Parts: sequence; structure tokens; C-alpha cells
Amino acid sequence: MKSLFGFRERPITEHHIVLVVGLRARPNLDKEVRELLIGMREPTRAESGCLRFDLHQSKVDTGLFFVYQIWQDEAALEAHMQCAHTLKFRDRAPKLLEGPVLLNKWGLVVQGGAWRGGIQFEI
Repeated sequence: MKSLFGFRERPITEHHIVLVVGLRARPNLDKEVRELLIGMREPTRAESGCLRFDLHQSKVDTGLFFVYQIWQDEAALEAHMQCAHTLKFRDRAPKLLEGPVLLNKWGLVVQGGAWRGGIQFEI
């Protein structure tokens, strides 16, 4: 089931894969990178193993992006890496990006409480 926010509403567990991807556009190519990443959203969200896909762009440095994804498991992420839209991105990225794509896989350790506005810290 997809929510109003466009992602499947399932509790995240320590078995899910959280993928955080950092990218920097080459000078004056931030609009092209943004469009390329926006184009990845719908086909990625349509994949059965994709639980979430959020694209962020820096408000301070418009050439800086990060993508936050949650995947059902490692197999779903591996399948995503072989999809046509992912391969197209990997083909076009070197011409548009400055430096490497920074990719890191994360696993849930502890989940925070409900959002109450402001910043929440658990110590």
C-alpha cells in the first residue's frame, strides 16, 4: 500500500537496507542532474522491493544532492542495480557529476519516536 507521501507504509526493521547516496553536479549542470534524479523516482518506486525513495537538494549549494532509499532486502537492491533506469543513470552520471557517487548502506539500530516538531534526540 502506498501512502500520500508515495512510499509503502511498512515498519522499517533491521532487515531492511537503507541506502544513502550523495552526488555533486558539475558546475552549471545542477538542473540536468535534478531532472535525471527525478526521472529515477517513479520507475524506482514501482519496483516491488523499494519501500522509499526521497530526493533532496541542498538549499545552500544547489549542485549537491542526496537520495534516501529504503529497500526490502539486499536482493531487492541488487535487482534495482540491474534495472534499465539504473543502468541509464550510471551511463549518464559521469558526464553530469563531479567526483564519485558516494553510496553507503545502512541498517536500523533503533527507531525514534513520533515526530513532534523540532529536533528530537534520544540519549
